[in-house]
Amino acid sequence: MKKTTIRLFALLVLGLSSVSAMAENLFKTLLGKTDAEVQARIEQTWNHFFTPGDLTLYETDGQKSVYYESPDGLAFVMDTGSNDVRTEGMSYGMMISVQLGHREQFDKLWQWSKKYMAYPKDSAWDGFFCWQCHTDGTQFGGSNASDGEIYYATALFLAAKRWNEPRYAEEANYILQRTMDNDGTKTGVYNLYNRDNYLVTFVPDRGGHYFTDPSYQLPAFLDYWAKVAEKDRKFWKRAAKVARQHLIDSADPVTGLYPDYSNYDGTAYRWPHAAYDTSIYMYDAIRCAMNVGMDYYLCGKDKKRQTEVMARLLNTFKADGYKHGHFPLDGKQAFGDYSRGMAGANAVAAFALAHSTPEHKQLATEIVQRLWDAEPPTGKYRYYEGMVYFLSMLHVSGNFKL
Repeated sequence: MKKTTIRLFALLVLGLSSVSAMAENLFKTLLGKTDAEVQARIEQTWNHFFTPGDLTLYETDGQKSVYYESPDGLAFVMDTGSNDVRTEGMSYGMMISVQLGHREQFDKLWQWSKKYMAYPKDSAWDGFFCWQCHTDGTQFGGSNASDGEIYYATALFLAAKRWNEPRYAEEANYILQRTMDNDGTKTGVYNLYNRDNYLVTFVPDRGGHYFTDPSYQLPAFLDYWAKVAEKDRKFWKRAAKVARQHLIDSADPVTGLYPDYSNYDGTAYRWPHAAYDTSIYMYDAIRCAMNVGMDYYLCGKDKKRQTEVMARLLNTFKADGYKHGHFPLDGKQAFGDYSRGMAGANAVAAFALAHSTPEHKQLATEIVQRLWDAEPPTGKYRYYEGMVYFLSMLHVSGNFKL
């Protein structure tokens, strides 16, 4: 091969690598917002949620922050609706922090998680984190919530790369290895991911290891683990493919709506221990659109089907007038309010429509505009919809990278 040809080939590879590493900014490409406008909005959102709050005032009207510093110099993200701390919020906070380069907040959240939420190394739950604690660090939730471990590990791998700190990767690998080395028949603690079907368990204990949660399916993260994890890379590669399939199987074939919980075959599952109907689109399910959209633009391995499913889902919300937040899977008899968390997650799904048909692009633009117009939530219930909103802002603005 001639030197000029080799050089052109090298430049092409470098160019493709650079393009693939850059996330599209839908606020810019669909709405025409400038880089400066988008960056200002991201900084505003960070300051809104992560300026340290006064714990004695967390329920006061107009309160914004979900980030609180503890007397020991660490910090936690509080579920302001329930006055507690959850691995979901802590790991989301770490992911937001590492994506935006806020190492101080990342470390404070991670150290609080390890100090108060991590189970002892001599327990059957070693490697897992108690999903729910009081704000003083006292555990009371028991077991875990499996999406917490997924976000913890991924945020740690990203932190190791961003800040050139191998310790973070060691801690991520510890989580993955210990949570995948369990014999549930003896200890009552099962693996985070089912080694037979490759899907994440809802909770890896006797009461929750036999079903899953569509919103816990994060194929983009699993593809990343397949590249950076110390062990089980073939397993994670297969698990990514299976998670991607589950996000197709668990969506209603007409409405695109997801249930909060599902059987391993994708059918909706009503857990008898829950206080509400987990077989319909309620709370967890709002994140499925974010997961699909994220996988679409980061991995691009199932674009055609993801576009079809997200078109059905987003058209369901459009037909409803963006009024309701809870739906039976047939889309009828909807109730509750459309939230800013839903506006965010659905805008991430717009990645799957933005470069499709003119009709799809029009719908994607409408959905992204609704996110741009949505102010960050305040008040007592700002935590869950606020964290999904913030993660979605990172995705849609091109600020989320693996």
